[in-house]
This record gives sequence, structure tokens and C-alpha cells, in this order.
Amino acid sequence: MSALQVAHDIPGRLRLRLPVGAPVEALQTAVTAQPGVTSVEWSPRTRSLLVLYDPERGNRAAIAEAVAQATGLDRPPESDPPASPAVTAPAEPGATLVRGVREMFGEVDQRVQSATRGLIGLGGLFPVALTAWAVAEVVRGRVAPLAWSSALWYAHGLFRNDQLPAARD
Repeated sequence: MSALQVAHDIPGRLRLRLPVGAPVEALQTAVTAQPGVTSVEWSPRTRSLLVLYDPERGNRAAIAEAVAQATGLDRPPESDPPASPAVTAPAEPGATLVRGVREMFGEVDQRVQSATRGLIGLGGLFPVALTAWAVAEVVRGRVAPLAWSSALWYAHGLFRNDQLPAARD
């Protein structure tokens, strides 16, 4: 069978993509049993498994091995540890800023998920908050063109769509 793919890997957060047809029934149980794992979330839409873990107690290789055993897939290839941001030159203009913004929002997302015990993340909280704000504005009778809020919705949609895997023909 084909191998797992590492979609995202930073200490404490690992996202693995599984190919279509991979069994996922025993996945959460197998990964939750690993030392240091605090949260496991399966997304059928993106066919990805998000694992939050304590990097001092658990590690990426053990989690990937547990997923491989539970699904019968090949383990993802081991990669070298990422170079420190100070040593790595940006691939394109703005790459450092993009990395910083992603890390910041990743931390905020982790805190929101921790506070809600995994019930909702920043990707769910943000649209809910904007919707609540929009409904409050309508109730108050302040219905008018809202250019900045429309821009926020548009930016959120672009970010959300950028995170989904590309459609295969």
C-alpha cells in the first residue's frame, strides 16, 4: 500500500495525510495510546489526521509508526530536523513574515483548541464570531456595505481553500 504523507510537522503538532481507501476505524484509539498525545482529530474532508502531543513525552516517529500499524500503510520517510529560522534564507520575498504569521496563528489555534478541549479551533471560531457580529449589526439596524468585514470573509475563504489538498484529475 502507499505511504503516509507528512503534511505538517512542528514539535507538538503533526498532521498526516492518508490515501483514499486507508482504514481509519482504529486510528484514533491507536494514536491516543501513544505517550504524550493530547489530542487526535480525523478530517474525512482532507483525509488528514491532526495529532497534538507533548514533545517532551512523545515523538513524531512513534506516532507515525502507530498510524502506519493501525492502517497498514508504509511509514512516511524520515526527514532531517528543520533548520533554525535564523539560518534558513527565505525562498521568496515575504516568506519570513508568512512563516511568522502562520506560527502565531498556529499557537493561537492550539490555545483555542486547548481551552475548548478540542471542540473548536480558530478555523471554526473565526467564522462563528464574524457571523455573530454580522447578525448583531443587522439586529441593531446598521445594515450598510461593510468593506473591511467583506475583506476578512474573503481572506478567510482564501486561507481555508489554500489549506485543502489540490483536486486530482
